[in-house]
Amino acid sequence: MNPSILIISFLLAFFFSIILKKEKTVKLSNLFFSLLGGLSFIVYAVIFLFSSRDKWISSWWMMDNFSALMIILIACIYIFSIIVSVRYIGHEYEEKIITLAQYKMYFALFQLFALCMFLVVITNNSLVLWLMMEGTTLSSTFLVGLYRKKTSIEAAWKYMILCSTGISLGLAGILLLSYGAHMGGLEESHIFLLSSLAENAGLIPQNIIRLAFVFLFIGFGTKAGLAPMHTWLPDAHSKAPSPVSAIFSAVLLNVALYAILRFKFIVDSAFLDSVWTNHLFLIFGFSSIILSALMMLIQTNYKRMLAYSSIEHMGIILFSLGLSPLGAVAGVMHMIGHTFAKSALFFGAGEILIQWKTTKIAKIKNMLKYSKYTGVLFILGIVAIIAIPPSALFISEFGMFAQSIAAYPITSIILFIALGIIAYAMLSLSIKMIFNVEEENNGEFKTQKEKWNITHSIIVFEFIILIGLAFWFTTANAEILIDKIVKSFLFIK
Repeated sequence: MNPSILIISFLLAFFFSIILKKEKTVKLSNLFFSLLGGLSFIVYAVIFLFSSRDKWISSWWMMDNFSALMIILIACIYIFSIIVSVRYIGHEYEEKIITLAQYKMYFALFQLFALCMFLVVITNNSLVLWLMMEGTTLSSTFLVGLYRKKTSIEAAWKYMILCSTGISLGLAGILLLSYGAHMGGLEESHIFLLSSLAENAGLIPQNIIRLAFVFLFIGFGTKAGLAPMHTWLPDAHSKAPSPVSAIFSAVLLNVALYAILRFKFIVDSAFLDSVWTNHLFLIFGFSSIILSALMMLIQTNYKRMLAYSSIEHMGIILFSLGLSPLGAVAGVMHMIGHTFAKSALFFGAGEILIQWKTTKIAKIKNMLKYSKYTGVLFILGIVAIIAIPPSALFISEFGMFAQSIAAYPITSIILFIALGIIAYAMLSLSIKMIFNVEEENNGEFKTQKEKWNITHSIIVFEFIILIGLAFWFTTANAEILIDKIVKSFLFIK
């Protein structure tokens, strides 16, 4: 089935968000069309993933097992984020923190943002891929700056400038790659097609393809939040509305990594070897983990803490992929697990902000009394994200270390220490918020005890998925399916 029809619901949701005049009708239309569009994409991807077909290609679209996985992850977090947004943004509208115009803009841009991510992972045209990546930046910039405060506007500008600069370098890489393909004799109609570039990679001059990948890696690596191109990420994640922060960390970073992996396959096919690109992945993955460990020790803001955790986990995924081919299986597992764990934590962070009106860790006391549901779920999320069993992330990190300890023992020990530091810091900071009763409720915040709400239900549902994945990852069926996904983006001699 041609996926073009699946984008209609997103366009309708965007259209109705603009023209409708009442908050309730905007909310209901977004819920309806988001569930329709998200579930349609999930069904489309699941059917493909469990079919006998390995790839479906046209001049505009490319669908394989890796694309199907990405669609499922994007669609799940998109649906969860919209449901949470109804409560979170609805609360801010009721509190008069935002106006009706901002409320409508939020949902309209959210739909465009999600649509751009879906199009990135199903297009076969490298220029469309670039255009949609830039589209994610332009649409989400206004979401980062939604509150129009000095700090949020500054974060939005920083996000737009750094990511647009990075994406521009990615465009330079795409043009270089296509120029090399043209020099190699590819027809002009095929020089921008990812499938044609992969099939004819050997025709591209190696000096051009090497330079092109450097531009591509730095460009899309900026969007993926890899160190040292990460500087936009902590500010944008901490200032954006929490549902936006969730979709940023859980899937946007994965989408940027998806783009890098598509071009990695082309480069590896040209060299008939993955050693060069794997070394790049190992270096930048290691750097991202070490940076996160150092920065985590000085955090005073729980949303920035989660942002640096995202950099850490992108580093883990990248490092695992650099241990290909066996490490790539752990990398895919980690990508899946991190998607659900980190979105659950940002949803929890949104509930903390609603109740306590601050992102400062030092100002939050005795959550176990005043925000007991959020407090318990948040600490469970921290336990999951630092890979304590039965979290699915334990399985993936164990798989990564099983591969790395044999090939790079000293590096593996350093990484283990760094991950230990991160786990200690995140647990320590979270425990202060939940159990510290000093200066209990100084009158600045609400004293009402919270009630169970839809966000808590979504978080619990994601935890159930995480635990289910942990057990499923150990089965033969999971090994077969993930191996199929890995073979979609990994060059194997």
